[in-house]
Amino acid sequence: MHPTIHISVRPILDYYGKCQSCGYPAGAAEMVRKSLDGRVERLVVATCELPCGWSGPATRTTMTGGAVADDTAA
Repeated sequence: MHPTIHISVRPILDYYGKCQSCGYPAGAAEMVRKSLDGRVERLVVATCELPCGWSGPATRTTMTGGAVADDTAA
């Protein structure tokens, strides 16, 4: 892992995925991590909207199906 200089977390408002544990709809957020060498890593983390406790890495599944634009301000 490279030394991190900036981390931002943004909710994915149009996320369309399900909990991998109970099947209930899940919410998600994208974590963008920038390192000293200029590397940018993006990770989508989903969380069950019920209190079953599941959360974990997920693929970006959105209702709009649009492409993700590179955000240099992240």
